[in-house]
Amino acid sequence: MIDSWDASSAPRRIALLLVLPLLLLGAPAVRAESPWTVLERLRNSLQEAGPTSGKFVQTYIPAGFNQGDEESGHLSIWLPDCLRWNYEVPAAKSFLVCQGEVYFWNEGETGGRHYRIDPEKEPGLDLLLVSLATLRERYVASGDELADGTYEVSLSTPPTAAGRFSAKIRVDVAQKQVLGLEYTDEEGNLTRFRITDYTPLHHTALFQPPQDVEWTED
Repeated sequence: MIDSWDASSAPRRIALLLVLPLLLLGAPAVRAESPWTVLERLRNSLQEAGPTSGKFVQTYIPAGFNQGDEESGHLSIWLPDCLRWNYEVPAAKSFLVCQGEVYFWNEGETGGRHYRIDPEKEPGLDLLLVSLATLRERYVASGDELADGTYEVSLSTPPTAAGRFSAKIRVDVAQKQVLGLEYTDEEGNLTRFRITDYTPLHHTALFQPPQDVEWTED
């Protein structure tokens, strides 16, 4: 039996999670560069990168609370088409997103959920799909060097936007790796990620839904 994940909110949360791969595979080479230059370089690099995996720790803090739930596992990416989250602690569950097809299942169970999303209409996914000129119209971007030597890129919708979205990405410039991501959705819920131990993947089997699961269409 699938856990208490709210199917109605799943497309929005998945879309927000997909901000991650935009910056997973690189970082600004010169700290004086504008955030938009950084995003342009990274979008170009994603087209050339192969499958990659990393460890993550995710903390979800609902609006109005100071603490929340923590989960951890592995994130696998193969852009521009596919992402997979394997949550391992405290419960084993997986999400797979490929070309707008979303699969969600609990490990060891025979049933799962399948539905479609329109990535271009979802905040976060548009970062990968529309032109930078359009992104400049949708988001405000800034960048700052932090006290520990890392670099933080911030993105947010203008105050006049219908739906509020903001994200902060902490980058190790020397290693060209993302160390953390946090974003706040339009409901005020905060999600934080810590990401470590990047390694290349030498196969793409992870980006196929398991054949022994019976899918319920949502």
